Amino acid sequence: MSIDIPTGRVLPPGISQAQFEVAVAALAAAIGEEHIAVGDGADQYRDPYDYPEWDDHAPSAVVRPGSVEDVQAVVRIASEHGIPLWTTSRGLNNGYGGSAPRVAGSIVVRLDRMNRILEVDETLGYVVVEPGVSFFDLVDELQRRGGDWWPSTPDLGWGSVVGNSVDHGWGYTEFGDHASAVAGMEVVLPDGSLLRTGMWASSRSKAAHAHRRGFGPDVAPLFMQSGMGIVTKLGRWVSPRPEVYVPLNIKGFQQSDLEPMIDATRTLMLEGTFRNVPVLGGVLGAASMRQPRAGWLADDEQIDEAKYREIMNAFGSGWWNLRAALYGPASVVAAQIERVREVFEAAVPGCEVGAREIPGTEVNDETVVLHGDRVQAGRPSLKLLDVVKWWGPDGGHIELAPIAPLRGADSVRLNEIMREEVEAAGFDFWPSIAMTPRSQIYLGVIVFDRSKPERVRAAYDVYERLIRRFGEEGYTLYRGHVRGMDLIQAEYDWNDHAMRRFVERIKDAVDPEGVLSPGKQGIWPARYRD
Repeated sequence: MSIDIPTGRVLPPGISQAQFEVAVAALAAAIGEEHIAVGDGADQYRDPYDYPEWDDHAPSAVVRPGSVEDVQAVVRIASEHGIPLWTTSRGLNNGYGGSAPRVAGSIVVRLDRMNRILEVDETLGYVVVEPGVSFFDLVDELQRRGGDWWPSTPDLGWGSVVGNSVDHGWGYTEFGDHASAVAGMEVVLPDGSLLRTGMWASSRSKAAHAHRRGFGPDVAPLFMQSGMGIVTKLGRWVSPRPEVYVPLNIKGFQQSDLEPMIDATRTLMLEGTFRNVPVLGGVLGAASMRQPRAGWLADDEQIDEAKYREIMNAFGSGWWNLRAALYGPASVVAAQIERVREVFEAAVPGCEVGAREIPGTEVNDETVVLHGDRVQAGRPSLKLLDVVKWWGPDGGHIELAPIAPLRGADSVRLNEIMREEVEAAGFDFWPSIAMTPRSQIYLGVIVFDRSKPERVRAAYDVYERLIRRFGEEGYTLYRGHVRGMDLIQAEYDWNDHAMRRFVERIKDAVDPEGVLSPGKQGIWPARYRD
């Protein structure tokens, strides 16, 4: 074997240099040396926003299988040698740690070479993809076929359709709850065997990706946000191109408008006028898309109400800015627009409701330019990366994602907690709220200057404080950075953490060697638990 394995690198717990070399040699023989990176080649798979000298989530190596058979071989070899693996599809979920493993020294299994779109059903509206397929890839393929179907996508298009779905990611169309839009998964289990979920578990089913559940217990969710298996194929639903698409931009100009705007949105969602995932954001999110902080503020200037007003007036923003969308036949959409105006103008005096009607066949890169309008039509970009440059060119960010009831009073309380903590730590207040008819996903973003180690540390410190504070008030996170997974799992404490103990029992049964993503979402196999 010609792979150079330097000494002094972070290795898996309890694994010697000699043992590691034997395992890497076996992996190279199975999938090819050219698909393995060790040493400096593995450094690019760390958390991109960690300080470079931190090793507590550093991988020892990276393997890039190109087929299901390769994945099976990697899992079997890891189990044989006791090497922990950390699975990532494309590894670009940067606000949550990117490809960085929970256990330092794990081998990252990156699935980006498995990048085929296996099926597009243009009658029923679903796709079947491998983990390496990005949202850009899927959008391009659907456009190549005529654009009759729109996928739900997150803001950034470079991530994996599979990875985002199984990590409970979100988009902005009617199927914006990506995990709920999954129908049928193929999974490599920790012993290297294969399993399919839902109707796909029947070799003769004609509805493998048209119906989400099958007969008996639904095991599909066990392979989401978990280390129970590696998802190698996944079916997901897409939306038909509407006759008319209407992106809505609703502005509230007072800080106190938050509560009535949330409550008005809930009314429209529960009655079915809004069928997508609306998002409400503050001033700074919009400002950051135009220029960095230095263009708005002095170096360490605190943002007060007068400065918020100044920034708002500079580009016509509201204090709160809600984006939502309507889709459907022209006559139906026209009535829905009037309903939206009626509800918001009654609930939020002085608000501004903007609605632009666009024929579905005319939605393209020239006619739909604004980022929010594009993603609600299933057209992601990389524009949101500008946000990370808020403090300077070497920026980073962490995202908190507590869940709360969709009540305006809860949004106000979440804001109070977030703003108090981040401003006390020297960061800016950066809220964004995505909504379902009954719940809100409160995205509290902490943006920091990665070139200053003390600011990176301060960001992670306030992140951990906020996990606890949100949890104390009943706003438990649903998703988290690798550094916060144990803290978040600890908040799910009913009956002496009964859920965690139950899932640990399943983990020990299906993965007795504890090699698949140990510690993911705070679930530890027996070999690491003590």
